[in-house]
Amino acid sequence: MRVLVVGAGGFIGREICQALATAGHEPVRVRPSPVTAWDRSDTWRATLTGIQGVVYAAGCLRDQQGGVADLLDLLHHRAPAALADACEAEGIPCFVHVSALCGGVSTYARSKHAGDVALAGRACIVRPSLVVGVGGASSRMLELLARLPWLPLPAEVARCRVQPIRVEDLAAGIVAVLTSPQPPASWTAVGPEAATVAEWIARRRAARGNGPARHIELPAALTRASARLGDLVALGPWCSTALDLLAHDSAESPATSPLGRPLRGAMEGAWA
Repeated sequence: MRVLVVGAGGFIGREICQALATAGHEPVRVRPSPVTAWDRSDTWRATLTGIQGVVYAAGCLRDQQGGVADLLDLLHHRAPAALADACEAEGIPCFVHVSALCGGVSTYARSKHAGDVALAGRACIVRPSLVVGVGGASSRMLELLARLPWLPLPAEVARCRVQPIRVEDLAAGIVAVLTSPQPPASWTAVGPEAATVAEWIARRRAARGNGPARHIELPAALTRASARLGDLVALGPWCSTALDLLAHDSAESPATSPLGRPLRGAMEGAWA
């Protein structure tokens, strides 16, 4: 199967391409230009010649990145909807849309929800919780915090419950969905266990042979200021969007895995 992977250069997209190749399929890494034209179906139809399946895994945390206004709604909502239109016109039935299991009122969360609504019944919508693995920005940040002798976290972030899934299992599950004769309408892609962010960092410290860290609760004003600084200086994943996402739980009862086997625990492998 030749599968178009949109977002193939990202953390999840790279793993999907590797999983496709390992399973004997051909990942196609075509990125139409410019990105501002991604919300037109004709932009996508030119990329679909000889394609049997599509995975849309493009996304970002910050709006107006790269000088493109309203970027989050474009990437998470309008572009995948236009691609779904193109797939229907070209008779391509296998479409997987990688969304997110998130709450809150951020532009990111609203754009993800709008994309889910637009793609309902037209694609398998995959909604992962925190995705961990080598090369992931979120797991790299948690790994860094696990190395510190003290743990500076805002109260709402420390209490946030997440249910991490290994990126390898996420990618393998997406390949299984693509090749299933009856793909599910959606997959809530969560690992086998939920815990607070502070608990996951503590477990990572223990796995590294470190003792418990002293938890320092950051004041709300300092937290908001640091997030706004992250909006201006994109040196990592921390920004106002990340703060909003980590103030809301991302956990749910595990659904049946398309892999047909239990998913691995978040600690079963490297994070950075």
